[in-house]
Amino acid sequence: MLEMQPEPRGGGLAAAWRTAEPMIVSGLGAHVVIVGVTEYVAPVPLLTALFAALAFAAVSFAFAFRQRQGVIVARSKRPAMLRLQADGLPLVAIGTGAWLISRLLGTGAEFYCEPLVPWRIEIALFGSFAVGCLTVLARARRQAWAAYPLTMVAFLWIAPFYGFFSAPLFLGVSLNSMCPDRPLATVILTALGMIAGQQAGRGLAGWMSDA
Repeated sequence: MLEMQPEPRGGGLAAAWRTAEPMIVSGLGAHVVIVGVTEYVAPVPLLTALFAALAFAAVSFAFAFRQRQGVIVARSKRPAMLRLQADGLPLVAIGTGAWLISRLLGTGAEFYCEPLVPWRIEIALFGSFAVGCLTVLARARRQAWAAYPLTMVAFLWIAPFYGFFSAPLFLGVSLNSMCPDRPLATVILTALGMIAGQQAGRGLAGWMSDA
């Protein structure tokens, strides 16, 4: 969920891919770290979360730095079809990538289903709200390119367990790990809550910025 992207050139799926690519690559990169560390090293969950958050932030920073010199536009200004495709691609790509990774390395379910980590839809709502709000506020100071990765590092103790508060990443990974105490309906409801929380956070930050 890199909030500020260059205006994609071209149209269709190619433009949507350029918009969604940072989340897909950073999300799958963090997932590979989680699976690899969990399956082959098995450290404490907090240490795994640290490694995953650093990997996610590093990839996000790399994309943001590369795109920083481009023409920046707000996501809300993009055509509706492009936004829809850009939101749907991460779910499909991450879900497919996580499935392939599960066949090669494992699902990382031991990490994602850790019983000592609190599982509350309120955490997902608050996290997505905070990320949406902080990123839009940072946009006013032209620092949005760094806000999301730094926020994930700040929330490293909980963000990896909730898909870094990205609904497509959370849903794509959860569908492959399927924790026994989280029914499919609850997972979908949580993902929808993340979308609502993120939009509410963006709306509040936009109102505060315009006030």
